[in-house]
Amino acid sequence: MSLYKNLLKQTAIYGLATVIPRMMSFLLTPLYTSPGVLNREEYGRVSVIFAYMIFFNVILAYGMETAFFRFYNKEENKKNVIETATISIFFSTILFLIVALISRNWLALMTGIDVKYVTYGIWILVLDALVIIPFCELRAKQKPMRYALIKIGNVMLYVTLNIFFLIFLPKLAAANPDGVFSHIFFKDFQIGYIFVSNIISSGATFLALSNEYFQSKWRFDRDLWKRMMRYGWPILFAGIAFAINEQFDKILLQKLLPAGVADSEVGVYSACYKLGLFMVLFRTAYTLGIEPFFFSHADKENATQTYATVTKYFVIFGSFIQLAVIVMADLLKRVMIPNPEYWV
Repeated sequence: MSLYKNLLKQTAIYGLATVIPRMMSFLLTPLYTSPGVLNREEYGRVSVIFAYMIFFNVILAYGMETAFFRFYNKEENKKNVIETATISIFFSTILFLIVALISRNWLALMTGIDVKYVTYGIWILVLDALVIIPFCELRAKQKPMRYALIKIGNVMLYVTLNIFFLIFLPKLAAANPDGVFSHIFFKDFQIGYIFVSNIISSGATFLALSNEYFQSKWRFDRDLWKRMMRYGWPILFAGIAFAINEQFDKILLQKLLPAGVADSEVGVYSACYKLGLFMVLFRTAYTLGIEPFFFSHADKENATQTYATVTKYFVIFGSFIQLAVIVMADLLKRVMIPNPEYWV
């Protein structure tokens, strides 16, 4: 029973670290879809850009997160696992940064995204990739409180900056055309402000975890790295499949729909897609809690029965959440997507 209590405790804390940021970031949906902020076409473009970024997030992690937990619990020299994984992610991310910046015009042409947004996306991806292993280390060492504080702080900063840039900055700049705010306000730059907010918040998160890089002795175990890569590659392909299931619909809609209505329809679809938030939150919290739990109990005698019991209750609770969302969909849309233009 203590095993289940420990799992429940970690899932609850990681759940808060997931639920609170997701709920806060979800407050941005009515903000983005409000009249005068982003029109449906602009919201559709933002949704497609973030959909592409999900794929690159998976590629930049290349299964190393899951491999980290596997070998952290398996190897005696845990510091060696941390440093090898850190070095691997660090240099692969720097390589991606160089190649992506050189190829950004080509990427913009292939995706149909403005090159400046491609550039912003590259920097966001890099900053997010560099904190993968530091966050894994916090989870592996069972430091959920610090994990939660950094995650929540990241989203609080992101939401605050979005509100400032999209709501208050235009008013402040208009009230004082010669003031300091007028110098950082750019007309028709709403999408850009969203990505600038993301860069700042991701940068702050990296700074909060950068001590992990300074404390590292940068020792690289090539043999261990090869074994971690062999373990991680299948996870990469599974992650890509997951990204296709979660995000490819938005990209596909933009490509298949007529050019004149594609962005607008994707915007409507993406806003209504947010109604599935509650199930996503539950599944994400479960994943964060179960992954370290899974590997730490893999060698236990009753591991199979433990996993079966955990999975059973996951399905039961998930089914109730799904049923509640379906039954209350009409009410939820009025609360979560108050703009009637998105109901059609």
